Amino acid sequence: MIKSKVLLGVASLVALAGCGSGSGPSSVGSTPPPPAPTPTPTNSSLNDLKTSQTFTNDAATADLTLDLTTSTGISGKSNASTLTISYDAKSQSYTVAVDGRSQTFGQADVKSSDADQTLYQKTDGTNRDYLTLVKVPYTSTTATQYVGLGYWQRNVVSGTQQSTNYSTFTYGFPTVASAVPRTGTGAFGIDTFGIASKPGQEPLAFQGHGTFSVDFGAGIFSAQAYTTEMGLVSGSTTTGGGIDLIAGGHLSSTDGTFSGNALYESSLGRAGGSLSGRFYGPVGQELGASFNAQGPDGLAVAGSFTGQADGSLTPDNLSLTNLSHEQLFYTRYDGNLVGQLDWLNSETFTISPPTSDLYGGQFSINDKVASADPNFTTYRKTFTGTIGSEDVVLQLYKPGSGNSELALTYASFGHWSSSGSYGNAQPQDQYFTYGLSTPAGLLAGKTGSGHYIGVVYGDAMNGAGGHYDVHGTSQFDVDFGSQSYTGGMTMAGTSRSGSAGIDFGSYDFTGKLGSYNGGTVADITRDGQKVGELTSQFYGPDGEEIAGPFSIYNPPGTQGDNTSIQGITVAKRQ
Repeated sequence: MIKSKVLLGVASLVALAGCGSGSGPSSVGSTPPPPAPTPTPTNSSLNDLKTSQTFTNDAATADLTLDLTTSTGISGKSNASTLTISYDAKSQSYTVAVDGRSQTFGQADVKSSDADQTLYQKTDGTNRDYLTLVKVPYTSTTATQYVGLGYWQRNVVSGTQQSTNYSTFTYGFPTVASAVPRTGTGAFGIDTFGIASKPGQEPLAFQGHGTFSVDFGAGIFSAQAYTTEMGLVSGSTTTGGGIDLIAGGHLSSTDGTFSGNALYESSLGRAGGSLSGRFYGPVGQELGASFNAQGPDGLAVAGSFTGQADGSLTPDNLSLTNLSHEQLFYTRYDGNLVGQLDWLNSETFTISPPTSDLYGGQFSINDKVASADPNFTTYRKTFTGTIGSEDVVLQLYKPGSGNSELALTYASFGHWSSSGSYGNAQPQDQYFTYGLSTPAGLLAGKTGSGHYIGVVYGDAMNGAGGHYDVHGTSQFDVDFGSQSYTGGMTMAGTSRSGSAGIDFGSYDFTGKLGSYNGGTVADITRDGQKVGELTSQFYGPDGEEIAGPFSIYNPPGTQGDNTSIQGITVAKRQ
């Protein structure tokens, strides 16, 4: 039989007491002053509620149909919900309402209560309701004061089927807009809990611990929590790599809320969706959020997490314009080649090209040289390898507002060129992209569309021995609902020998968003004929930028014929 509640065992934890309130004013005169009014009680902590209150919250709901004979899911869907939760101080009861249904849980409905959580159970013969209010996060030993996690489950049995409405929410005392930090970075330890169900499979509960990183100045966040899943019938548990919650998005500039994309990776499959939450407490020292996700195979997920600021954690680097600690980037070249750029500090990094015949190593401020283009930082250094020396010039496209052509935040690119001075090697040019990529699959549940405008850089060589520097523009039109995109590039070449340039004209491409490796591969066409390939990737917590390498061969008889072009394009959502 399907278990009637979603509940995992937790350790013995500590609850915090609330704050008291001050007394009213008094006066002195010839007649006795009237009695001071009784101070109106106020609530300052979820652990010491003194007066009735309706709580601000964020919620998600999973509507599931379960087969009681096989103890598996039949169907399910999840969505963000508008929920209300109110506390009545006189009766010490909670009333919860969502999606047209409501229930009040009083002291007579308490099934169990301890320092960790309170479980209410109530039935009217048809509806079986269970409300759990978590006081101490399941993966922590410290109670939250200003934010709580709750979940309300209603089961209705008809024959051999059970309809389950599972609503999960975070609630409490949100941080006022003026008290939300707007500078600096921070990290929060988070505790997540939720339910996942897929047709033909045993429904699961999941819980886990992770980190929420935030850049208050840039208004962006990321989150990841590794989870353990428990079968609600068998009680079996599953944990390990690839079972986790991943999220990312933006902070509101007007209040203490944040929202973005969520991806839950389960032993049942992957589900993408959305997340909404907010900061709690006088100075934003706690947070809470709820998320919903849906998979193409019917996997439905609803969950929540609460978080507490933790100074022992190091926030993730979230933008190229505010790197605070060492960051390893994987550099992507044409031909599916991958190298590395290890950023050590603002003036020191190590680059490792993708093949052994291309020399690399550490660059520092001492290797900077004057750049012909102010939008690039240029380095020059000679590296010695096993078969000789090689003079390397490295140009890195500047991120941020200092770039007058395209101000990027999450993605960038570089141009590696060598003298080819060892042996009989020829001079080489290699373009690569890098940055803080959007986690693979995070945009799977995103809806709407995005228009991206960008630039193209590369080099070209033709059969007559001409060598050209390539520059141009690009655009991407992404339909997140269908997980597809179209776009195009226009480019021209400037001869390195001083001869006439070439107008290479325009190219088109179309492709699908990659859900498992984070990359997208598109055929580049001209007049309906395939002439090349583009491999691109999203960057940023919400896929704000796109970048990737490409290769093109213009066949004889076409514009810029008998010419090979290798380069990159990088674009920004408008």
